[in-house]
This record gives sequence, C-alpha cells and structure tokens, in this order.
Amino acid sequence: MKDNIDAITSIEIPKGYRAYNLKGVKHTIIARKGGPTADQIKTRPTYQKLRNNQKEFAVASMMSKTLRESLTGNMNEICETYVSGRLTAQFRNLVKKEEGPTGKRPLYISKHGQSLNGFEFNTTYTYDEIFKEQYYIKTGSRWGQVILHFPAFIPDESFKKPKNATNFKVKARLVGISDYKYDDFEETYLPLNKDIHGQFSTYETPMLPLLKIPTSPMTTQICIDHDGDCQHAAFFLIMAISFYSYENGKFIHLPKESAMSIKKVF
Repeated sequence: MKDNIDAITSIEIPKGYRAYNLKGVKHTIIARKGGPTADQIKTRPTYQKLRNNQKEFAVASMMSKTLRESLTGNMNEICETYVSGRLTAQFRNLVKKEEGPTGKRPLYISKHGQSLNGFEFNTTYTYDEIFKEQYYIKTGSRWGQVILHFPAFIPDESFKKPKNATNFKVKARLVGISDYKYDDFEETYLPLNKDIHGQFSTYETPMLPLLKIPTSPMTTQICIDHDGDCQHAAFFLIMAISFYSYENGKFIHLPKESAMSIKKVF
C-alpha cells in the first residue's frame, strides 16, 4: 500500500482529476473526477486505450515535476496557478512525435525539446514583454555549458516594471532532463540518462536598483557537471526577471509581476 501512495504523490495531478492505483495494474491511473470507476477501468476492454494513455500522461507529469522542482529559491513563486497542467501537456505532446503503440512510445526530449522554447510560467507578464533589451546566449566549449552576455542597459527604460518596484534581479537556471523509454521488463517508463536528469546550475545578478543609470555589461556561464555522456538528455535554459520592492529595510519579492520563460532547449 505504501508503494501505491508513494507512486501517486510523485505525480502531478491537474485540477479536476484524481489519481489511484488498481491491483494488477502497475501504473497509477489518472482520470477526471466523476469519470469511470476504478473497477470499470481495470476490467473493461473498452478502457485499454485509457490505461495506455495514462502511462504516457504519467511520464510527462514526472518530467514536468522534475523541471519545476529545479526552480528553487523564489523562482517557483513566479509560476502561475495552473502551470503544472500546461507544462505537463507540453511534455505529453512530445510523445506523439514518435511512432509505436500508445503507452510504449518513447519521450525523446533530446530530439523534440525545442518545442518548449518560449514556454511562459506566468502568462500575465511574459519575459519578452517585461525585458526588451537584447542579450546573447551561446553554448560553451562543452555540452551542458551556456554563456550569457548582457550589454549595458538602463533599467528604468528597459523594463516594463510594477509601479512599486524599486529593484530587480536577472536569473538563469540550466536544468538537465533525460529522455524516457518504456521498459518491457520493468513494465514502466525509465530515464535513459539518470546522471543528468534533474541536475541544475544557477546564475543570478546581485540586487540591482531600477535607476536611469546604465548597468555594467554582464557576462557569465552556467554549467552542469557530467562525465561526458550527454546522450539521451537535453538542457533547459530558464530565464527570469524578478522585481522587488524595498520596504521597511527589506526587499519584498513581487512574483505576480515578475516573468520567467524557457528561453532555449539545447
């Protein structure tokens, strides 16, 4: 029973859905509330397609959760309420790009991850709408290394900022995500690059004021350490602009007016 509970809690469940396990079915079932009963899904041949779809939904949900759990600090505060379901749907769509029987199709993020370029974690305030200055992204000399360069810019003119914002930070996070493939022996989806999956590296600027004085140019690199094996994995570059209000001697994060986006998948 404990294994069943752990399996359910490891999966992101969108609003309006429920998750449960059935004896004899090794995969957690996710279904709309008020849908078919557990017994119906388990026993009726008409629900075989649903059972297969649940397998693919579950692995997409796990990948979505891994990416979101990398957003430590207050980056996760920028995520809007239903971002989990939207992100899971994006990963779920990648399964459809491969041939094979439903429920066993691989999810190759290394081949199709670019489809997530531009995904916004806060659709009310998008990254390119908040920050209009040009900056540069390039890969480094080794896989899993990214170089960022921000030319000098005037913060007061470069941002679409909240009225009460006094300061800002530019943040970048590089996250490794593995391809997943169905294992017939284990009867479940397994990551093909466990060493890189879920690893991340971070850069953020100091707390900077929103003034009419130009910043200094900023160049940095972020890198995920690995043993040279980057097969069956992709690296997600997530960029964020966080605004802050200085009140009573403290910097207060303004997450609802901040922005975060998957800028590029390598």
